[in-house]
Amino acid sequence: MSLGFVHACEQNHLNLSVIGGGGVVQLAAGKVVTCPVDPLFVYNWAFGVRLAYDAAGAEAAFKAAGRDYVHVLASPSSRPGLGDDLAGLGYRHAEDQAYRRTAGSGSGAPGLLELGDGDFDAFLEVWRDSWGAQDRTGGREEAYRRRFRDPRSRPYRTADGGGVLLLFDSGTTTQLCHLALQRAAQGRGTGRRMLELARGLVPAGRPLWLFTEAGGSADRAAAAAGWTLDHSAADWILDLDA
Repeated sequence: MSLGFVHACEQNHLNLSVIGGGGVVQLAAGKVVTCPVDPLFVYNWAFGVRLAYDAAGAEAAFKAAGRDYVHVLASPSSRPGLGDDLAGLGYRHAEDQAYRRTAGSGSGAPGLLELGDGDFDAFLEVWRDSWGAQDRTGGREEAYRRRFRDPRSRPYRTADGGGVLLLFDSGTTTQLCHLALQRAAQGRGTGRRMLELARGLVPAGRPLWLFTEAGGSADRAAAAAGWTLDHSAADWILDLDA
């Protein structure tokens, strides 16, 4: 793990988060990123807290963006012990994220087909089906549409249409996100195969990475596909009073 790669991942995800007019607020130490079209905490986050945490400044930035919570990502770009300090301020430890990486091969990806602007509805249908009763896409469709159509994005599907993913090229890295399989296609190794093939869609040597819930199905699939665990981060959330 290198801090340079951690910073590159965070800058890439910042650029993904602000698609659609998001904002970035500089704190005394660290930044707050908010996404007006997507309330999900993954796209509304504070990070890079190397010094004392500006709790009031972070809370003000989230409130100004219309969020009823504050989300701090405690990653290697933050100072050690930040999580303990956040717990003392009433934040709850919501989730741990695994950041896995590989490198592009530039060899192509037989079996993965690039999608165009007119394919968004089919892409979203697979995404929603993959979550089943846990789908939380309602009201957030515009956020997915804008990410899908951003010029830095490259969406793909499997040949049978049962799996989708999106590559986001920004800065020195490519992030793989929105990986999804229809429920009927899950449990057959298709996700692992998609992650193996994705290397061929990225120029040789270019860092390709993803983050996902540590220990979850996508994390296991990435590990099985040979993606190495580079670092981890913890999500800390404070629910704000109405």
